[in-house]
Amino acid sequence: MPNARKIIFSTYVIPTYSIQMEETSVTKTEFQTSPAGTLGGKGSASITATQWGDGWVSFSHQGAYWEDQSDDWELQGETWTGELSITTTPTNQNLTDDTSALKFLYIKNTGLSASAVVSLTGVGGDYFIFIPSQGSVHLRGDGTNLNCHEVFVKSSTGTTTIEFIIAK
Repeated sequence: MPNARKIIFSTYVIPTYSIQMEETSVTKTEFQTSPAGTLGGKGSASITATQWGDGWVSFSHQGAYWEDQSDDWELQGETWTGELSITTTPTNQNLTDDTSALKFLYIKNTGLSASAVVSLTGVGGDYFIFIPSQGSVHLRGDGTNLNCHEVFVKSSTGTTTIEFIIAK
């Protein structure tokens, strides 16, 4: 299939714990004895060749395409961080209004203090996914039961910023 797209992702966790030494100011980190190794996995999500719009990834600037540039092309995107600012209000900020089945979702909280909270049940849904500052979450949709427009995100307190991928 010449127009196929795939997102490859992985998670890698090293279980450790801290030990306080006899000298009260010295601590060291050791690997946990169980599970005696790392945790994690790799996966891939096949996504549609044509996405719902240029904003399906937050870090793609709307002026990044040559045909969209003006005479001042060198000024386009100089201050673009690829981050979306979110607040506690509006309480229902969705990332897209596309009703296609969700195949992959990635959200990183790039803010420095507030948590981002995510709902996968649409307007008025419960926000069960908490993403701490500098944390991230990714998931692969099943392609039938979760739609792109059902993903809502807000800040737990104040304002924070996120990067995201939401693919159909």
